This record gives sequence, structure tokens and C-alpha cells, in this order.
Amino acid sequence: MHNIKAHWPAIAIWLVAWGLLVELDGTFNLANLALLLVLASAMAGMFLSATTSLVVSAASVLLFNWFFIEPRYTLDVHLHQDALLLITMLGVNTVVSYLMSRLRIAAALETQHAQAAEHMQQWRESLREATDAVEQAQLLRAFLEQKTKHEASVQLIEPPLLLGNATALDQQGLRACIQQFAALGPGSGRHENQTTLFLPIRGQARALGAVAIHRHTSQAMDARTLQQLQQACDLLGLDMERAHSLQLAQLAKQDAQSQSLRNTLLTSISHDYRTPLANLMGAASAIHDQSSRLSTEKIEALASTVISEAQHLHRMTTNTLQLARLDAAPLQIKKDWESLQELLGSVLAKARQRYPTRAILVDMPESLPLIHCDAILLVQLFDNLLENAVKYSPDSTPILIQVQQQPTSLDIRVIDEGCGISDAWKAKVFQAFERVHDDAAQVDASPEHALRRGMGVGLAVCQAIAKVHGAKIWVEDHAPQGTALCVSMPVLPQPDMHMQEV
Repeated sequence: MHNIKAHWPAIAIWLVAWGLLVELDGTFNLANLALLLVLASAMAGMFLSATTSLVVSAASVLLFNWFFIEPRYTLDVHLHQDALLLITMLGVNTVVSYLMSRLRIAAALETQHAQAAEHMQQWRESLREATDAVEQAQLLRAFLEQKTKHEASVQLIEPPLLLGNATALDQQGLRACIQQFAALGPGSGRHENQTTLFLPIRGQARALGAVAIHRHTSQAMDARTLQQLQQACDLLGLDMERAHSLQLAQLAKQDAQSQSLRNTLLTSISHDYRTPLANLMGAASAIHDQSSRLSTEKIEALASTVISEAQHLHRMTTNTLQLARLDAAPLQIKKDWESLQELLGSVLAKARQRYPTRAILVDMPESLPLIHCDAILLVQLFDNLLENAVKYSPDSTPILIQVQQQPTSLDIRVIDEGCGISDAWKAKVFQAFERVHDDAAQVDASPEHALRRGMGVGLAVCQAIAKVHGAKIWVEDHAPQGTALCVSMPVLPQPDMHMQEV
């Protein structure tokens, strides 16, 4: 039944051809009628095998002789031209049938190649989507079992992995396949008498693993199928090798970045700690060595210098340690419900004590929602923003802290009337060890161009603190002159105060 369905186009072609022969008999000569048979043989050959096509073509020539060559209804041929016609028909039909069958085989092979190429492309895509070597090995095993209809085992060297039911003998074959960097088993040219086929998972210069296809016969597999299976294994090997190379490159890059960070940190410490330490030691030495000859006012001034420089060293050290802690474990913080008014009040009290002559103004609504935060970290964030505003603006200008309530956030701006920050530096100021300066600071050490004291980690710490709180931090220009350092703190659903009291 299946053969009839597959050959029905050829049957229909021959039926139509013979129907036309009967209809046109007597109207056209034998040579023209013979052309119909040649055409039918060529068309039917596209749907028949080579042997079937040759048999049908030969039978059609015999039937043509029986029904249309005089004397009819016999196989005798009286005229030489009729004999030549039959011989020519037989030869042409044979050649046409053979060529058409070869063409059909070539088309089938091309279709198989296209399907194989499509399968390999799908295999490549699945490899790219896999997250690790274990998942890739599972995909390879599924691909081999689907392709061969036999159970497969996969062994990887790194990471150590064995998938599938591999016996002790199979495991020896897998190890031998890895060591020899070549296929073993039927069709490989090595150990042809065994039933299991072993294929290496090859990288550029070594095997990263091997697969075992547990067959039940030592008969060699089709060469094209064997090549496709090896190609699938090689794709996995190359992808694993590429991933390993990328991992090594990433580790080398991280190591270089860490080394650069350490060098920058050491350079900053040696440079930025030198001045406050020198001032502190000078003032302390003067108090220690000359206290009997110094006036009370002079001793108080020196003591104030000691306190100021110690506080400056403390801020730099705290910021550096906090940045390292947040980068190492950004989620390990303790949050609680806090009042923004109280946090800013604590920051303002310390700032006004450090800068008693500096005008620090506050614009804040009377009633604000609570924020879920780490109070110590948030106080450090606002203290750093305020310290940055004081440092980069003239002493005669005020600092404004402005709080605005939004539907889902509280926006805090620390505004100064300094020289501002150029667009090129608006993102760089939040990078560690970066400090805003103009080109003149590189060649001119005058007070108006000198770099401000500090290591350049204050705003980097602010960004790290904002990040762990799910907040945003950015820089805006303030008209007519100055800078606004902005923080947007998210406002979460407020806690039930009655439940907290209970």
C-alpha cells in the first residue's frame, strides 16, 4: 500500500501516456507516438527507483511493439526502420530513466544534507543558550540518543562528570578515547570488533571528554552520520574551550583591575594622608615641646588643628573602609524604619559644629513618610554630600538642603553655589579616586586651582550606599551657578505603627 501511494504519480503519468497513444493511433506516425513514451519515461522516472524505472521503460517498449508495430499483437518486426525505432526507444528510455533516478538520489542527498545542517545549527543555538558545561553535556547526550536511537554516555574532565549508564569497561574505553584523542569502535579504524562507539570531545589541542554510544552490533555506522556525531562533539569541545578562555581572560582582567585599584589606593593614601598627618604631628609636637612657652590661645589653636586633622583622617578612613565593605557584600546591611528629619538633623548638627561660620539652610516639609534604611549608612551618605558641597564652594556662599516628596520617593538635593561640574565629569565623580578639577590644576598650584584635599572616594561611597538602598544618585546644574547633588530614596508602604507599639 505504501509503495502504491509513493508511486501513484508515475502510475498516473503512464496511464495518461497510454491513453494518448490509443487516442492518437492512426493520426500520428510511429516516431511521434514513440516520443510520448520517451516523455512519459522521463517524467515517471522522477517518482520511481532506477531498477523500477528501467523495468517499466523496457515493458513499455515491448507493449508499444505489441500494440502499434506491424504486424500488431505480435512481437515480430518486419520493417528494419521499426526495429531501429524500438531499439532507439529502449536506449533512450534506459538512459533517461537512469539519469532521472540519479537526479532524484542527488536531490534526496541534498535534502538530507540540508536537514543535517539545520540540525547542527539548532545544536549550536542550544549550546549558546546553555548556562554551564553540565547542561551542555546533557544536551549533547540527548542529541546523540536522538540521532542514533541508542543510549549514550558522556564523560567530561573539567568539571569531572559522567552522565549515563557506563559500565566499568565503558569507562575504560572513555578514558582511552580521551588519552588517544581519537574515535574508537565500529567505523573508526580502531577496535572495530567491539559494539560500543567512543567519540572524543575535542578542543584545539586536547580532548576535554568523550562520549560512548552503546550499540548492539559491531557493524560500522554510516560514514556521514559518524562525521555528524563527531562534529557535534567537537562543537561542544570548542565551546567549552572558548568559555574557559573567556573565564581566564575575565579573571586576568579582574586581577589587573584589583592590582590597579590597590596601586591607586596606596598612591592616594601616601599622597592624601601625608598633609593631615604632617599638620597633626606638627601641632601635637608644638604642644608637647613648647607648651610652657605658648599662650592659652595658641595652645587652643593647635589643639583645634589636631582635632580638625584627626576628623579629616577619620572621614577618609571611614569612607575607604565603607566602600570596600559595600563592594564586597552589597546586600549585608541592616535596615529599619527611620525618620528622614532625624537623620538630616544629626548630619546638620555635626556639620554646623565643624563649620560654625558657614550658612547651611534647610527646605523640608513638616511631615514626611518613614524610609526603610540603614541609618548609619544614610547619615554617612548625607554627611559626604554636605562635605563635598562645603569643599567645592566659596565659604561666603550658603549650602541648601532641599527635600521634596514625590508619589513614590523622597528627593533630597544638596545645593551649593560653587563653580559647578562639567558634563564630562557628571558620571566620573561617582568613580573611586576621581576628583573634579580643571586643566589649570595640572600646572598651577595656586589656591584657586589646587585640587581639594581628599582621596576621591566620598561620592563613590555615596553611590554604593544609594545602590544597596535601591536609591538613585545623580548630579544636576544649579542656576545661576553651582551644583545640586541629588538622591532619590524610594518610599515603601508604611509600617503599621499600632502593630509596632503592641
